[in-house]
Amino acid sequence: MNESKSSFIRQGTWFAAASLLAGVFMMGAQVIGSKMGREQFEIFLTMLRLFLVLGIPSAGLQIVFAQQTAAAITPESQRQLVATLRRVIPGIFILWIGMLLVAIFCREGLARQFKFGDGRVLWPTLGVALTWLTLPVFRGVLQGRQNFGALGWVSLLDGAGRITGTGLIVLAWHGKAAGAMLGALTGQVFSMGVAVWTTRDVWRVGGTAKVDWAAWFRRVLPYTLGAAGLIVLANFDVIFLKAAIPATKADEFGLGELYLPAWMIGFALTQITVPLAMVMFPKIARSAATGIKSDALTLTLVGTAILGFLSWVGVLLLPKLPLQILFFRTPANWAAAPMVPWCVFAMLAYALANVLVNDQLARARFAVVPWIVAAAAGYVMLLVMLTPHLLTMEPFTAYRVLAGVIGGANLLLLGVAVWLSWGRKRNATPRP
Repeated sequence: MNESKSSFIRQGTWFAAASLLAGVFMMGAQVIGSKMGREQFEIFLTMLRLFLVLGIPSAGLQIVFAQQTAAAITPESQRQLVATLRRVIPGIFILWIGMLLVAIFCREGLARQFKFGDGRVLWPTLGVALTWLTLPVFRGVLQGRQNFGALGWVSLLDGAGRITGTGLIVLAWHGKAAGAMLGALTGQVFSMGVAVWTTRDVWRVGGTAKVDWAAWFRRVLPYTLGAAGLIVLANFDVIFLKAAIPATKADEFGLGELYLPAWMIGFALTQITVPLAMVMFPKIARSAATGIKSDALTLTLVGTAILGFLSWVGVLLLPKLPLQILFFRTPANWAAAPMVPWCVFAMLAYALANVLVNDQLARARFAVVPWIVAAAAGYVMLLVMLTPHLLTMEPFTAYRVLAGVIGGANLLLLGVAVWLSWGRKRNATPRP
């Protein structure tokens, strides 16, 4: 069935609104975290990025299950979907046990490298990592079924639970970074509960089906690599800076005042635009499965470009205003204003590239995946190579170089995605 523009706009508006509100709650939790002091604030934001990176092994599962669910239009394909779900979840738990063991044996080294203090913050972070590894499965099913009502609530409760838990622990009970991460875990638990409950009818499907696991893993691999590259491009900078800036230069570089607040504004842009790509994905996947044309890509790309461009122009004209709104009681963080346009531009390029990459992956066209991996790997290697030079620069100069590297990698990926989408003849038959 061909989705109308009104349906796309209605679903996209709700999900974008729910995700935006969730993003507001999450940013509110981060603002609350700034009350802990600069050192604990930096640890808190670093751990928030770290658990996203820990979720890389299952990053492709949401895409795979979204596509598999959207294409499950026969009883046999539906039974195969259920059989796959019932075997993947235990595998994720085993993977998480491995991460837990690594953390137990390497706790001191990790704490020393990333300046986590006594390392207690790792335990709630690992709890969040477990839910983050598992959620993509349920979110993928909801996305593939185009149940954006439930998917919106999954995001919304994650944000609401996070700001509530963090607020109680940090403001009322004077907790530190470990307590703030426990607040993040609270939101994830609420989110997981809604995701499991709203997909319960899928798990009740009777019958059994044989799954070709070799073929399934061949299918998961490109999606995982593609999603992993996108996660690195969006999140590695904070982890890198926390590890690279020595303790002796922490005051000089002022990561918590001069960069992280601006980065939060760029992150807010993704909260507005990335949900549109999630709405688009199952429509493109179903269009590819049924052969019925969809205009979801055009609507998503135009919407993302308009929202992103207006956001960028706004921060070019008034770079301090969003910081004054977010950190109205912490004027020291307003000093990050010169970095705001840089961070927003870098994430605008990321948001546009994300739309086109999701279109390619929804159609099972994997030529973009090596480029995503190359962009992410090149970005990481360039940052590592530049580290000695960055540490000799004036802080704002170093941060602008960093933002330029991020923006350059995202622009490279955007250019490749544009070329793959329109610059060369598309294959008539997508890969299975």
